[in-house]
Amino acid sequence: MSSQEHIVIVGGGASGLAAAVFCARMLGGERVLVLEKGPRVGKKLLATGNGTCNLSNIHAAKPYYHGDDPSFVTAALEKFSPQDAIAFFENIGVSCTVRDNGRVYPRCEQAGAVLDCLRLTLAELGVTVRCDTAVTDIVKNGDGFLVKTATDTIAADRVLLAVGGAAAPALGGSAEGYRLATPHRKTPLFPSIVQVKTDTAFVKAMKGLRIDAAVSFVKDGTTLATHTGEVLFTEYGLSGPAVMQISRVAGQWERRKQGTLTAVLDLLPDLSRDDVMGELRARRALGRRGEDFLTGLLNKRIGQTVCRAAGVPLAEVTDGLSDRQLRAVCDTIKGFAFPVFGTQGFGGAQVTAGGIATDEVDPNTMESCLIKGLYILGEALDIDGDCGGFNLQWAWSSAYAAACAVGGAR
Repeated sequence: MSSQEHIVIVGGGASGLAAAVFCARMLGGERVLVLEKGPRVGKKLLATGNGTCNLSNIHAAKPYYHGDDPSFVTAALEKFSPQDAIAFFENIGVSCTVRDNGRVYPRCEQAGAVLDCLRLTLAELGVTVRCDTAVTDIVKNGDGFLVKTATDTIAADRVLLAVGGAAAPALGGSAEGYRLATPHRKTPLFPSIVQVKTDTAFVKAMKGLRIDAAVSFVKDGTTLATHTGEVLFTEYGLSGPAVMQISRVAGQWERRKQGTLTAVLDLLPDLSRDDVMGELRARRALGRRGEDFLTGLLNKRIGQTVCRAAGVPLAEVTDGLSDRQLRAVCDTIKGFAFPVFGTQGFGGAQVTAGGIATDEVDPNTMESCLIKGLYILGEALDIDGDCGGFNLQWAWSSAYAAACAVGGAR
């Protein structure tokens, strides 16, 4: 058995690394130990923001979070706000910038630099980090714990569980960590911020193209979510920021597959139906062939696909199109519908929805209500945020709340 550690942090991801810094500053780093199952820490952090690391969002608040009880995030966000996150990263050497949409990025736009500054800070504080060390069990032992690995058993006063979620297994995501929180209840898991699989009859013809559009997910005639932004057509369906921002509803539907889900695109969201009809009537007067009917209004390949879907022959001259045919084209432009089959699963997801039930965790401290001295952080909990820095802000805030509780409990 190793010498006793005051604090053992299980997981070297965003919340685990931040918690280690916070705890070390409050308690002294020589008694803080981080255990990471992978060969290196922060692997998923390196991929955030497509490698630029969207650190936070200044608008982070309850409306941008999901789970059985989204209000669970409020206390931690008030304790450690986005402004606090900016100050923290500036303090450890990461110069930050806030963009118009509220997203916070490192000025250097390098996720690797963010991870380097966290690692350098841990080393300066004297924190021990052990990689390739999977925790197999956490056993309550009097007022403390025995943390078991494949090679040894570590005694700890407090344990912080920062094991992440099941999303992005290629980056270390796994559902294995949830069992370390036994006997806590786990809500159903499903992927969020994920690509969506659809019928590909028309999608494949537009593969690789991007368009600014309004995308809606409609279940049995009821619109569940809508977002406007960039949509990417792929060989399997739809991706891009606008789709992934509201893809949580697709992941939730996929888990049960009750009813029919459809992705509906408005390809010209800035124009009304009347405006589009006016454009189409003017184009009819040009007398061009169907393959070029929408050229100049939409990307040529997208325009040709719209015409095919609306039943307009690509080889025929369009000056003879009826108003009924124009309305079919307009309907397709303003509501191109793609039946949804599911998502790309946890392999394509950025975030895990679901997790350890928050009604069994103190929202002020992240301490388990069932096991005194055990704290559960970040993505392991049944909290997931929208795309745009909200999930990393939750990692920092939940880590800080736990560290404050641990620091006062010494």
